[in-house]
Amino acid sequence: MSVLERFIGWVDAEDTLNGRAGVRAFRMAFASIWLVYDVLDIGLGATERALDWYPHARDPGLVVVQLVLVASGAMLLWGRGVWAFGMTAAAARAVEGLVYFPLNDFFVGSVFLLLIAHSTGGPFREGRRPKWVHDALLAQLAFIYAATAVLKMNPDWLGGGHLYVRTQYLFVGAKWPYPEWLEQRFANPGFDALLSQAAIVSEVLLACVLLARRPYWLGAALTVAVHGFGAFITNVWFLSATMIASVLCLLPRGEGGDAAQSERAPGAVAPSGRA
Repeated sequence: MSVLERFIGWVDAEDTLNGRAGVRAFRMAFASIWLVYDVLDIGLGATERALDWYPHARDPGLVVVQLVLVASGAMLLWGRGVWAFGMTAAAARAVEGLVYFPLNDFFVGSVFLLLIAHSTGGPFREGRRPKWVHDALLAQLAFIYAATAVLKMNPDWLGGGHLYVRTQYLFVGAKWPYPEWLEQRFANPGFDALLSQAAIVSEVLLACVLLARRPYWLGAALTVAVHGFGAFITNVWFLSATMIASVLCLLPRGEGGDAAQSERAPGAVAPSGRA
């Protein structure tokens, strides 16, 4: 079989994971998380205030972008018009990042949405579950963890300085209600350095697990540990929830997922035709 034939077979292959696992579950989890984010963002004006802390009228362009994201997110959660609303949301999220506030979370989310948009077959093959979308999402996740680990391999991060500054700002400046013993630990640069180095090791391991697609228990444990820590200690909530949902939904549980897909013919229909 030629390389081209293998590629065509891969593009035509069906993703057999559904229900509590797979791209469909991830689409619903992703849409839920970011729908909550966008509703809160509109209500609280968080992105608006990040642009300018002084009192000012709402930017009508940003409001339009946010309303488009809310509407698209609701439709993705519902599972209707996945390609159209996924592409619309991807474009709106990219505009939000490029024009209004250059947050990495927005750019990562835009790429996720581009792939989610094709998870039901795209505009010309509606009703399918292409396996390549699942594969691309896992590859993207592995790249994110590997790249993040490499970027952290610098003196500031390895020495614990970055984590020290972040936690001290939250403890002292924002008056976060953490117990005194925890505040004392994070005031110790050696403790911060140890946690910082453990984060790099965990992210490298996560990238390897995602590329190997096993073991599920290790991937789940690592992502909950890394992003649970990120949420409660460094105030990174929505991206943490997104990454936890990504790994829990997309990483095959045991060998059954990949094995079932490998046994299925490239053009076979998945057990359920539901989007």
